[in-house]
Amino acid sequence: MNSDYLLPAIVVVAYKRPLALKRLLATIAQANYDNYHNIPLIISIDRGDCAQTSQVAREFVWQHGEKKVIEHPQNLGLREHILSCGDLTREYGAVIVLEDDLLVSPEFYHYTVKAIAFYNQQPEIGGISLYSYDFNEYAETKFIPLEDGYDNYFIQTACSWGQAWTVKQWQEFRQWYDARPCMLSIDKIAPQKLQEWSETSWKKYFIKYIIANNKYFVYPRISLSTNSGDRGTNHGGGGNFQVSLLMGSKLYSFSHLEESLSVYDSHYEIKDYCLKRLNPKLPELDFECDFYGTKTINNVRANYLLSIKECSQPLLNYGLSLIPQELNVVFELPGNCFSLGETKNFGSARLAKKITQTKYLHKNLGWKRYKNILQQTLIDAIGRKLSNLTMKKTEKS
Repeated sequence: MNSDYLLPAIVVVAYKRPLALKRLLATIAQANYDNYHNIPLIISIDRGDCAQTSQVAREFVWQHGEKKVIEHPQNLGLREHILSCGDLTREYGAVIVLEDDLLVSPEFYHYTVKAIAFYNQQPEIGGISLYSYDFNEYAETKFIPLEDGYDNYFIQTACSWGQAWTVKQWQEFRQWYDARPCMLSIDKIAPQKLQEWSETSWKKYFIKYIIANNKYFVYPRISLSTNSGDRGTNHGGGGNFQVSLLMGSKLYSFSHLEESLSVYDSHYEIKDYCLKRLNPKLPELDFECDFYGTKTINNVRANYLLSIKECSQPLLNYGLSLIPQELNVVFELPGNCFSLGETKNFGSARLAKKITQTKYLHKNLGWKRYKNILQQTLIDAIGRKLSNLTMKKTEKS
């Protein structure tokens, strides 16, 4: 089978978390590698003066190919560390990059090999995610991709919780990144919260790259990796990004971008052409979606918008009775939660709508549980803000 497929090297990114590293390596060791041979494993350790981390890496026994431990003599920081790991595509042809706070499914390698084989020659694909989102990072609420019969969906955002790149995908990003492009036009349409992310974030730049070049990441329906919730450089800890893992074998049916009905922009909003194919009665207008209400008017490039925000002169209105939210438009359910109209006629979203939306997305668990969700979301948000402030002060000092 090795002669028929490009076998990616597994690159583990480690920094001062020996227990987390040991946990990740254990799940990698237990994974299924049937019919795959000579798989390189690279453990890349950023300098943090943690002897235990180095010891875990050196003592780990890898039975499926060459193991290499890279101990960087200087502290690179997370962004430069990930960039150095992506650069390993030049040596290995493709890499799976796993930060040490992750766990992987027993089928993670099989999925990645198959996904690379399917998407390797598709220029609109910027990378392959092992992780499956069920949480909108910007709206900080549940994300439910529309089911279209395939085992994948597409988002114009990068993944940092288990991802793979081929040498071509990575080199195209590297050339763009090294050219230091002007970000002003990208920042106008990128999610507003993206600008608040730390400069240590490599993901921030990769998202801007795929927005600028109209590329997408491929995401699996069932996740092959999960975040453990450990505190890290750009993550204050908590379980918002933990997801269920595939624990059995699977035959994959992947879609090409142009045939998918589950394609999302950088705000986790479905593309208008997907809705038009599902509901041919929609007007022949170019519009953007804003179901979550996170887009500013400056973010929207289209003359028309479909949004939860208030519209002074709506062309069409829809209710909120179904999830995913897009189905309310597909089935033309009546109501006043979402409006389609000219972009210039939209204001802000009413709090009552946002509360109703959160209740539907979280299946209306009841007021007590719902209150706990909001309370925990607020605590997590405050914790992240404090963590970011601490990191910025540390960087300045």
